Amino acid sequence: MSRADAVILSFSRVARDWRVLRQGALLVNMGLTTCAVGFGEPDDAISLPFCSYPEPRPTWQHRLPTVLRQLPAHLPRPWGEAAAGYGFWAAQRHRWALGRLREIRPRLVLANDWPALVVAARWRAETGAAVHYDSHEFSVHEFDDRPWWRLVHKPFVTHLERAAIGAADSVSTVGPSLARALQDLYGLHRLPATVRSVPEKHATFREEQTFWPPRLLYHGLIRPDRGIDMLILALAALPERNTLLIRGSGPDQYLCELKNLAAEAGVAGLVRFEPSVEPWEVVDAAAASSDVGVFTPPLRTPQQRLSLPNKLFEYIAAGLAVVVSPGDDLKELVETYGVGVVSRDAGVEAIAAAIARLTPEVVARFKAASRAAARELVWEHEKRRLAEVLHGACARAGLAPRWKE
Repeated sequence: MSRADAVILSFSRVARDWRVLRQGALLVNMGLTTCAVGFGEPDDAISLPFCSYPEPRPTWQHRLPTVLRQLPAHLPRPWGEAAAGYGFWAAQRHRWALGRLREIRPRLVLANDWPALVVAARWRAETGAAVHYDSHEFSVHEFDDRPWWRLVHKPFVTHLERAAIGAADSVSTVGPSLARALQDLYGLHRLPATVRSVPEKHATFREEQTFWPPRLLYHGLIRPDRGIDMLILALAALPERNTLLIRGSGPDQYLCELKNLAAEAGVAGLVRFEPSVEPWEVVDAAAASSDVGVFTPPLRTPQQRLSLPNKLFEYIAAGLAVVVSPGDDLKELVETYGVGVVSRDAGVEAIAAAIARLTPEVVARFKAASRAAARELVWEHEKRRLAEVLHGACARAGLAPRWKE
């Protein structure tokens, strides 16, 4: 791999991570030679030069060494902090990523989420390179709803992000509430920039007939922390025979549990499961199949309360009405743009009551509001905010970006 001005570093499957790919395209548009370093499969192809590492599989052979590396982080400071560092660098993928930085020798690293930040901070310590940290999640609370994660992983993540975030010249994240939380947690001098995970500009969908009862859609990762089980039970409590399409990927065992739940609740005929579509097909698929996009996660943890996922913006881009639970930024965005209903809480009764508030006229009004909001909530606008933040890091790195549309 030849040298480059900038590296996009992400321990995600880069070819399917739209946020990461758009960052890369932005840096290229700023006139910087850029490559990506992250997880990939043999047939993955992206527009940037790409160093890929096989994506780890969640097997016991993978998990057992992870547990052994991370448990010592429970020791009191400073031993726990040192143990977390040793455990982190014991993982081959982290050493591999640092090795790629040493080959490419970038003057700017855009680090996506905390493991990439730790690697980028080491590279900065070695060379003085500039670092921008983009936090997609509230890392220290990401899986607080899982006792095992709190026991094994949380101290490890907490030590490492705290130790590395000071190396970042600038910080961005996905929503304003998470930006404030990160500033408060780490005493950051500047509020992290909010760069929302909005889609690229889409052809505006024309007004279509609203089916009645309205067709509900959940799309994205299918996991227990997404409130899909509550949504299925809410469907059973509704007087109308609403249909629900669940489109996405998840563990086979959990998919089986959801199908059994739908059968036990008497709504198996109203709930349909489809596999996920390619990222560039998500908005079109939503517009073609649904009237109302639903995201009603539980709000038991800071991560859940502060999330602002890309699926909400995809629903809006597709011209759908939306129903959400009252997370901080979820509520603010839905009410600001008038695109849907916010439930009282994330329980079955509250979700059912929120859906029951929909009438044909109300859905039509919300869909029209989404079509209007979709003209504003696009990456073509959002990327300018990220470009402004990156200019500071570029200046410290001695890079002179040139904006090109």
